[in-house]
Amino acid sequence: MSVLVLDSHAHCGLTLPFAKLHHLWQDGRIAGGVLISPVEEVYDRYDPWFVDSQEYRESREKVHAYLKSLRSEHIFAYWFVWNDFKSPPGNEFDGVKWHRHSNEPEYQVGLPEYRAFLEQVCSLGLPLMLEDEFQNTLDLVNQINQRIPIIIPHFGGLNGGYQRLKRAGLFEKPNIYVDTALASPHEIVDFAGDYGIDRILFGSDYPFGDPAYERYKVEQIFTGRDREKVLAENLLALLGRKKP
Repeated sequence: MSVLVLDSHAHCGLTLPFAKLHHLWQDGRIAGGVLISPVEEVYDRYDPWFVDSQEYRESREKVHAYLKSLRSEHIFAYWFVWNDFKSPPGNEFDGVKWHRHSNEPEYQVGLPEYRAFLEQVCSLGLPLMLEDEFQNTLDLVNQINQRIPIIIPHFGGLNGGYQRLKRAGLFEKPNIYVDTALASPHEIVDFAGDYGIDRILFGSDYPFGDPAYERYKVEQIFTGRDREKVLAENLLALLGRKKP
């Protein structure tokens, strides 16, 4: 019997059409997964002083509409939030992506719109994929206060590092999940040994990671029921779906 595989972290948008990703998913025997807009369609990541514009607001609307149109039984879409702090409408999205690196423009968390956004996401119960600097990560996790699941991509590789987050006690919180995209096998094994496998999600971070290789990496670590959970079942449980 074939194992269901779902990629919990893949980028797709108008500049990165689904057809390209779908071909690679087929090569890796991956049935679907989570779609997240490319950063470049949300804000100018190469300008640390970037000021939001009508052009980017329209770009976000277009890419979100595109991702929403792709949703199906095994394809999910995350809402990529930026400094207008617009909330995802109703039940039209399956999660939220929060993303920035240290050399990129910052989220304006002092705005009242930020608080309203956070409360709306928590009320909807949507999981939040969180990628930001170390202290910003801890601050946002504390503000959410375990009200919704939080996914740390790459085992924290771009949130300050796995070991640094572990020393801070982040992974002891039951609402903290991790995805395997571009993470080292050592980190994956270490997390599984200390915290179990129920909060580990398979992900590729396409186009930065190759879906077939990232699946192979996971399958070299886990077997049996653990493999089935990491490759798909943990994601389905997180999103409130049942395995067919």
